[in-house]
Amino acid sequence: MSTLREKITFILTAVAYLLFHLRVGADPGAVAMGTAYQILLTAPYALGFTYIVAVVFRRLSGKGWLPWDRLMRVFFTVGILFAFFFALYEYAEQGLPPEQRPPRDNSSVSRFFEDVVQKVR
Repeated sequence: MSTLREKITFILTAVAYLLFHLRVGADPGAVAMGTAYQILLTAPYALGFTYIVAVVFRRLSGKGWLPWDRLMRVFFTVGILFAFFFALYEYAEQGLPPEQRPPRDNSSVSRFFEDVVQKVR
């Protein structure tokens, strides 16, 4: 990152990463928690794919690892893609009528305990 243009594009990529992970809520605390949750949800995927892309670049170029700013750009780009698709999934689910939404906790354990509690009553 030697030129001003590289610094500006790096900052813009980081801001775009945060904007794609932004989750709105009723109050500022909900916005912060939703955004942090979304970042923590997509970070492992983005890190894994960034590592794979970095190894591919390393093998193809025959040189060492990419510089840290290039790795961060790849991470931000992959993170933006994952955040976009996660947001599409979340917003599509919110647009469904309540009777068509999938149940939040559909595990067999929760259904088992629900049946047990009903039988005990």
